[in-house]
Amino acid sequence: MSWWNNLQSILSGWTDRRTGARRLGVGVCLLVTLFFPRVFPAFSEEAPVGLSAHRHLGVVGFYNPRLMYVKYQQLVDYLTETTGDRWDLAVTMDYEETVKSLCSGKLDLAYLGPFTYLRMHEACGATPVVRLNTKGSAIYRSLIMVRQDSPYRTLSDLRGAVFAFGSPLSTSSHLVPRLMLRDAGIKPGEGLTCQYFGHHDRAARAVVMGTADACGVRDIVGERFAKRGLRILARSDPIPNFPLVVRPGASPEFRKVLMQALMERPERDPEIRKRMQGWDEELAGGFAPVSASDYLPVRRLVGLLFGKRGLVDPAELLKCGGNG
Repeated sequence: MSWWNNLQSILSGWTDRRTGARRLGVGVCLLVTLFFPRVFPAFSEEAPVGLSAHRHLGVVGFYNPRLMYVKYQQLVDYLTETTGDRWDLAVTMDYEETVKSLCSGKLDLAYLGPFTYLRMHEACGATPVVRLNTKGSAIYRSLIMVRQDSPYRTLSDLRGAVFAFGSPLSTSSHLVPRLMLRDAGIKPGEGLTCQYFGHHDRAARAVVMGTADACGVRDIVGERFAKRGLRILARSDPIPNFPLVVRPGASPEFRKVLMQALMERPERDPEIRKRMQGWDEELAGGFAPVSASDYLPVRRLVGLLFGKRGLVDPAELLKCGGNG
């Protein structure tokens, strides 16, 4: 049977279920993303507030594509219902592509890690409008994890090990773990073999499967994999939580609409708060106020590890053994 017949069989099975229609829609969206992950509309001027516009929320590939839609489609649906605009989710597995798309105006809003936000701010001056308040906290942590049966007990024990990172532009799956290893006297690329897996789930799974000895992931990913055979070897200091960043030149009115939808309405409407609490745990805590200065500590970490090039060099050059 061809791949297309297999695909039709899968979709047919989905539509036989009680919730088939909704799952079919998610499935089609996922397939479009997998086969056309970087197709965005051409740049257009921002529509005046009060007139319906077609907007796009961009999300970088922190997790596998299926999980990305499960986690973030509810936020997109909510924005469509509360802002008067039609919102679509634009997922790409390439961090740098998301930066380019927001800076060029192909995206209206992007959900980013702190390191990627700083590179975007450097590139085009984009600024955050809110940040996550995961589990009631506007901070999160990076975890370095090993298998439950691993002999490693401290970070210094990892000398000579194989380490699984996510993307080179990930804060908690690359930047912070490398600094933690450096502070333990280990220089990745010399005292440690580096492997890159693109996103957090793949890095953690590599350790579960024995492809790597240790990995760096954000806390909520690590908590899931602690139930799948991994244990925490070390925790980072607090990191300012993920920002939602608006496109350069976004009007004050557009920012106000977003603030009302994401913070003001949930604060005064218990039904909306209850609805948000049913979202994925990453988003269920709602959103917190933010300013560009909140990310200055992360900017200092980038400087410590990479110097000025950390905000401008291609991602490939920031890998272990990259240029400098």
